[in-house]
Amino acid sequence: MATSESGGAREAGKARDAGETREIGAAGGSALDATAVILIHNDGSRLVPLLDVLLAEVRDAVVVDNASSDGSAAVIDGRPGVTLIRNERNAGFAAGVNVGARAATGAWLLLVNPDVYLKPGQATALLSGLADDVAEVAPLQVDAEGAPRAETGGYEPTLPRYLVWAILPARFHRGFGPWLAPPFPTDDTDVDWLSGALLGIRRDVFERLHGFDERFFMYHEDIDLARRARRAGYRVVCRPSVRLRHDVASGLSERRIRSGRLSIESLAIDVPGWRRRVLGAILGLGYGLRAVLASGTTRDLARAVLPDCAAMIRGRVPARA
Repeated sequence: MATSESGGAREAGKARDAGETREIGAAGGSALDATAVILIHNDGSRLVPLLDVLLAEVRDAVVVDNASSDGSAAVIDGRPGVTLIRNERNAGFAAGVNVGARAATGAWLLLVNPDVYLKPGQATALLSGLADDVAEVAPLQVDAEGAPRAETGGYEPTLPRYLVWAILPARFHRGFGPWLAPPFPTDDTDVDWLSGALLGIRRDVFERLHGFDERFFMYHEDIDLARRARRAGYRVVCRPSVRLRHDVASGLSERRIRSGRLSIESLAIDVPGWRRRVLGAILGLGYGLRAVLASGTTRDLARAVLPDCAAMIRGRVPARA
């Protein structure tokens, strides 16, 4: 396994040194040699317009319905170019994407959240002209006003970086926190990890790394995969020339709080041993400050996750939200 990955990375490095890039147009057509993988769970309202944009640029799409109860998938059942997979239970994001990836045919997997606002041409701009040693690529995420989002990606989430998050406002993080922060990149930039909201991944690399780790129900599976790709010698690239609107945990306050608690659970899984206890204390400090100083949903989220931080301090993985 290790020998195969290192060899692949060395060959990619030779292509990079030679300044080579690989165009990914599918043979015999103008579509990208990519399969869009969309995971849904009661997210059907945006599915049709999202597929309308995607299918004009990618070769096909796989939609994985993670046990929706709102009939989300009915609107695209039988649509040409779309493979629909219905899971009997909601096993989480990582497991759902792995199911979709096994049905993919393209050289690239294009993971697409149903809560993004994808514009025509963005998929093509994202996946075109990449060096062979780039395993992952994602756009710069923006909010409804066009302001960049830190959730785009970031840096290896070490204990010192979370301490920076705990005590300093995001505008002062620069490269010292776990997420991207001002000044945001303007050109293709290597980072340590990228969000899966709109994420291009070479399918052969994804398969070689055995996909997402299904211990993570939601969140941090993207950090873990990028970490393994970098260890294998590949690059992870943010492409800010593509700016993607993404509604992060939009909707009811309860939904955002549940998302936050799931993120804490995944963090606890990702950080074992004594580091889990220390991280629990750091997160407890950060959320404790926010529980006192913040307002609205930020304050409510902070108060909701403090018991989860306490569980981490005791060395435990918090109970699932």
